[in-house]
Amino acid sequence: MPRVSEPALVTVTRDGLAESTHRVHVAVVRADGSLVAGCGDVERPTTMRSCAKPHQVEPLLASGGFDALGLDDRVLAVACASHMGQDIHVEAVERGLAASGLTAEALDNCTGTPEERLRHNCSGNHLGFLANSVHHGWETTGYRHPGHPSQDAALAEVAARARVPLESIPTCTDGCGVVAFELPLCTIAAMYARLPEELPRQFAAMRAHPELVRGDGDLDTELMRAVPGAVAKGGAEALGAVGIAGEGIGVAVRVEDGGYRAVDPVVVETLRRVLGWEAMPRALAPFAEPVVPNFVGDRVVRLTARVELTTRAG
Repeated sequence: MPRVSEPALVTVTRDGLAESTHRVHVAVVRADGSLVAGCGDVERPTTMRSCAKPHQVEPLLASGGFDALGLDDRVLAVACASHMGQDIHVEAVERGLAASGLTAEALDNCTGTPEERLRHNCSGNHLGFLANSVHHGWETTGYRHPGHPSQDAALAEVAARARVPLESIPTCTDGCGVVAFELPLCTIAAMYARLPEELPRQFAAMRAHPELVRGDGDLDTELMRAVPGAVAKGGAEALGAVGIAGEGIGVAVRVEDGGYRAVDPVVVETLRRVLGWEAMPRALAPFAEPVVPNFVGDRVVRLTARVELTTRAG
């Protein structure tokens, strides 16, 4: 049955008074797709959104285009990123565009100025589609739309890594305008369990440059710094995905109401249970039970996760 137990709960308190609750689905899956543990609906249909970025750039690597354009691991890390728009992110995107013979004018990730498009958190992802188009001689105009070869290649890649038929994947339009995919939550977890072995260059680049994947102070970046062999990527509408090399497992969590603030404590608590941490890595403690200041700086809001995983033998 898809529902293995009740969803995880994240309770939000204000000065100790319970104010709201988020319900969170969790899937912990081996690389072969078998379920290790979970709670809630582990097969919940989930739009993958930005968690697909390491997979979406694979056609550029597999075609030889990445190396032919002379791109490096910093550019690859930012192509996998939902970055914070800092100068380090902009520098990597601009170098990738220049190597492709393009400028920020080619980006179609938001309606802002070229500078705003560079600093938009999906500019690296769009760089990957543009670079793949340049390498293959495809028109760069319209690169983000359904039916463009760069989007078709990404969809085919996701289907292959998900191990499902291409025609079975529902698609929609992401916030930055590219094609997004819907997959079961447990399938996304399995894709991340396999990411270290199946996408080794993305894995290595993200591990080497976690600050380019998101930014200092964000769970994705700090988790990759704190946990050996971990790769982490968040997605819109409150999806979080983690793969752990050596452990051969992937974790995917999805907050039912799309409240992204509930992702971090559930991811950390799930990893604590699954990896058997006696002592949590110090850098992850702020994410385990986040305390949020109000507008005048009072630290009055606290998020507490209750994760009751149902484990599966084998």
